[in-house]
Amino acid sequence: MASEPVFEATGGRKAERKQYEAVVQFRFGTKRATVKVCDISPFGARVQGVYLVHPEDRFWIKIGHIEPIEARVAWVEDFEFGCEFIRPLNQAIFEAVTR
Repeated sequence: MASEPVFEATGGRKAERKQYEAVVQFRFGTKRATVKVCDISPFGARVQGVYLVHPEDRFWIKIGHIEPIEARVAWVEDFEFGCEFIRPLNQAIFEAVTR
């Protein structure tokens, strides 16, 4: 009998996302925009904004006072998209950002 995936309860995510609302800086190549992060986990975030992105696009996002985070677009729906951080956030950094 096959075991259930470890993250099935999180909707296919590696970790539960924490509600987090912040206006942050987004950079895609030479283009910059201000976007809103709606929720976040150490592995990724849900982002709202007017910027046109496509699955697998890579970009940088600046959250709080930590260094910019490189991420890839996982899904897109209208003006909202989910992203996966290329390097997951350290738990201590994640907790500091979401306080």
